Amino acid sequence: MLYFLLFARTDAIKKEWEDFLSSFIPEPFHIETALFPDGPVSLLPENLPSCFLIDRSGMPELPENPWLQLLSIQYPLIPILYYEEASAFREQLESLLLKETGGSLPTGNPCLSYAKSRSFLDNLTSLGSASPQEDPELPDYSHVSFAACAARLSDSTHDAPAYEACAMLTRKYPNSFCYLNRKQKILLFVLYEHTGNFTQLELNRQTLMEQAAATDSFLPPFKFGVIHHGLSGLVSSFLEAEQVYYVNRLRTPCLYFEQISGPPGQLLKAERLMEIERSIRTDIQFREGQNALAYTRQWFSEYRRLGYEPEAVKYDMIILYASIKYVLFDMYGLKLKRIKSGLEVHEIIHIATMDELEEWFVTWLLYTLDNFDLTRSNTGFRIQEVLQFISNHVMDDLSLNTIASYFYVNPSYFSTLFKKETGQTYISYITRLKMDKARELLAANCKVYETAHLLGYEDIRHFRNTFKKYHGVSPSEVKPPPDGHGH
Repeated sequence: MLYFLLFARTDAIKKEWEDFLSSFIPEPFHIETALFPDGPVSLLPENLPSCFLIDRSGMPELPENPWLQLLSIQYPLIPILYYEEASAFREQLESLLLKETGGSLPTGNPCLSYAKSRSFLDNLTSLGSASPQEDPELPDYSHVSFAACAARLSDSTHDAPAYEACAMLTRKYPNSFCYLNRKQKILLFVLYEHTGNFTQLELNRQTLMEQAAATDSFLPPFKFGVIHHGLSGLVSSFLEAEQVYYVNRLRTPCLYFEQISGPPGQLLKAERLMEIERSIRTDIQFREGQNALAYTRQWFSEYRRLGYEPEAVKYDMIILYASIKYVLFDMYGLKLKRIKSGLEVHEIIHIATMDELEEWFVTWLLYTLDNFDLTRSNTGFRIQEVLQFISNHVMDDLSLNTIASYFYVNPSYFSTLFKKETGQTYISYITRLKMDKARELLAANCKVYETAHLLGYEDIRHFRNTFKKYHGVSPSEVKPPPDGHGH
């Protein structure tokens, strides 16, 4: 079925357009009308029309709408027809039909309306009920991976900077879309790929983060969530970006979610507080949270003893909350979507007193501990969990000291256990994994120096020598497959 997305001065002209088009398009079609946009036209993946129609009849005073001009950059393969009077438009449409193979427009996908897409994105960026599993009309997009970037725009921000950012980003990253929530002053930019092309999405996200971190960056102040699968994953990624925004504004500089969700101890604070936080995480990881509640009470007691104000505790609590969630993502199967959602951070922001903070956190922790999948044995060192963690974080700093610290064991003891369980040293294992990832990146057209940097190699010569030792060829000899798209 053909799917036309019609932008007009009113949505009351749909019947008029249906009659007009049916006079010379014999095949079935569907028209969706929308008012002229006041931001980028945001269409979720695979939900594209056969053609954009723009009705400018009767409105000679209408100024050029920059967001309509952006359509040709956002969706370069979709025809755009402007209507001012019937005969000229008929000629445009007939000419277009003749150009298309078989004399017809490409089939569109009206399964999810533009209005439904906008409603979902508006709820999401308004921090409202953007829960895909609660709306049966929303596809789950389980075959698509998303990475969200969100920027808070200042009151003085005009359309021009947002427009220029959207134009540049959508041109550079074809698999993406933008959404502008004017009321909340949030610009959302989303990268996506099919799950089988995860490496490309990972590379695009890393490239964009480096561009955003540059001192001369002209991008809006984006904060980055991590990559998740499905539409519910898009929600999680956006909410992670929002957590980064709050921590950056009120506590410590940060750009992406991994900076606030890693092992505790990265931020300066009292040693006793860090010790209790380590105890909470260790208890959840290795003792299924048996003593986590008691440790949490100790944590709040220590803050009271040190004389902290609720505002200071609030943002430390966001970081502890994020780090606990990080443990649960990596180590457990979560039963309930709410635990993954991240909406809780906005509840934390609006709590006023220390007692209310403590009761909120205890309630959340009890709820969470009651609803994750307790499918682990009681042994302290679980090699499958270690290997899964390494696989998920192969592009991070994974020195022996770092990973031993994450699993709360002595580095020497970790090394001994790792070799006993796998038959190889930790260094040999992680090096082989990084070299396999390097070959994958190079085959996806990543440059040698970019690949080395992404995998944590500062010495390019060392990287080249190591790669050749493992693969028998130098990095520069790796070529993409014949189709040029990598794996």
